[in-house]
Amino acid sequence: MSGKLARNAWPMVPVGELLKSVRRPVDVRNDATYREIGIRSHCKGIFHKPPTTGAQIGSKRVFWVEPGCLILNIVFAWEQAVAMTGDREVGMIASHRFPMYASRNGKLLPQYAWRYFSSPRGKYDLEIASPGGAGRNKTLGQEEFMRLKIPVPPIDYQRKAVEALVAADRAIERTGQLIAAKRTLKKGLAQQLLTGQRRLPGFSKAWSTRSLKNLVTLLFSGVDKKSHVGETPVRLCNYTDVYYNDRISNDMEFMRATANDAEIERYSLRRWDVIITKDSETPNDIAKPAVVMQDMPGVVCGYHLAILRPKKVDGPFLAQLLRLPRTRYEFCRVANGVTRFGLGQTALRGLDLTIPERDEQERIAAVLGATDREIGLLEKKLAALRELKRGLMQKLLTGQVRANA
Repeated sequence: MSGKLARNAWPMVPVGELLKSVRRPVDVRNDATYREIGIRSHCKGIFHKPPTTGAQIGSKRVFWVEPGCLILNIVFAWEQAVAMTGDREVGMIASHRFPMYASRNGKLLPQYAWRYFSSPRGKYDLEIASPGGAGRNKTLGQEEFMRLKIPVPPIDYQRKAVEALVAADRAIERTGQLIAAKRTLKKGLAQQLLTGQRRLPGFSKAWSTRSLKNLVTLLFSGVDKKSHVGETPVRLCNYTDVYYNDRISNDMEFMRATANDAEIERYSLRRWDVIITKDSETPNDIAKPAVVMQDMPGVVCGYHLAILRPKKVDGPFLAQLLRLPRTRYEFCRVANGVTRFGLGQTALRGLDLTIPERDEQERIAAVLGATDREIGLLEKKLAALRELKRGLMQKLLTGQVRANA
């Protein structure tokens, strides 16, 4: 990319002078099988619908998907239902609600147009071209779309911008695939280690079945989110803190509330406490566990949560065991409710767990915890890559770049 370019130096050109509609009608045969495509909103790409027959398509107008085209869903273009067609869509079809566009004169790459309409500025333009109310009344006007004026940088700049964003996409995709592989590995390893199917070197003693009431002190918190005059200010660990995290640590952002002295004494978080969500809208989503990583004076467990304070079990091991599918099934089985489900103290106290000796628990927790930390680091990398791509898009699509950047 040569020199620093400012967006206001790029000519503003109507889309209709840059892109042309691509429409190759399908001569639908009743006895033939077809695959239609759809487009997800929020720039989440193309999906393939199940096979259908010509008889099921009926009189609906459909067109062959051409690779290398900008494609939109006119009903949800304002939500950035926009994508690029590729070789995977060759031989598939799309309804008239999915117009496709190719370059008219070589001055705008469809790939660059896709990136532009995936940006915040592109979203604004698509909203302008989609008059009407919310939902299905807010349909992209194709004439309005063709009249939109967008900034058009030199074609070499477009190519290099697309190449840079493709490289960012590949890095994001590879990291996501690595996370998925690590999670699969962790799931299989946990299934073997937490059931005794696989033993770590140096351990051979038989496992024993114990009731949860003999392993932990069970505490149901009643501390709400309100602040009361005369009480002590605290940080409150609430439902979402536990639901969305496997670990609770002092560097997390907690909401502010108050509690009385007895509540602070009883419900302040201690190292290796295991906190679970004791309520849920569905029984199979109940009892999500998180382990407390250090003593946290001034941080109190909130309402809708239960503390499992270890007496004769290792906290990190217990948290891993509670994530095991067969343990999840037991929670689901004993949950009570109709529209909202909860776990009572009696059901929790009576939960039977088969566990090894304490030293083996600690070794198992260390092995699984190391895998969790690897996954956590990869997730941070993925978040950083996505943020980097957002910044890169902003700079590339507005010309805030220099040569060789």
